[in-house]
Amino acid sequence: MLNIWLRKKSRKYPIKRDEYGRSAWQRAFEAFDAGKRPAEVTQIVQITLRTACRYFADWKKLPTNLEESHRLMKAVRRSHGEFSAETIKMLATYFDMPEEEVIARLQKPWGLKQLLMGKWPNYAREERKSRAESRLEAALQLVGLVEHTSGMTPKEIRTELGRFSDQMLTTTRAKGK
Repeated sequence: MLNIWLRKKSRKYPIKRDEYGRSAWQRAFEAFDAGKRPAEVTQIVQITLRTACRYFADWKKLPTNLEESHRLMKAVRRSHGEFSAETIKMLATYFDMPEEEVIARLQKPWGLKQLLMGKWPNYAREERKSRAESRLEAALQLVGLVEHTSGMTPKEIRTELGRFSDQMLTTTRAKGK
């Protein structure tokens, strides 16, 4: 009885492929790329409407023409060997990561597809986000401190801060003249 729970899940039905070796999933995604709707895809690919709608929802989450872009990038990689040093340097600069990490990510089986899907982390963007979050947190703490010590409401604090910033602007403008 225990081995029923420990067995790996397997497909109920085998994957049906066309004469070119494409699965129904691939053919449906290609049809969606061509502008077909799920109801039309059911007839073309010979799948149920429920399956077509599920594939359509998955397709909408992906970047446009992902399969074609992936196929093209793989062909370029095959014809020119590994990515050039310039390409790796450019990717490292864009994603703000060491070149070794870029190479390691590209060597993984799904690395190129993850790159095309926008699933590589952008450390510079995450750092900017965390700086903005920390500034917001500091501002909220400051407002809470002023509110607690002075007994002012947040609206009164906002008004006072507005007056203070206006005063600072006029002072700096007067110094600049």
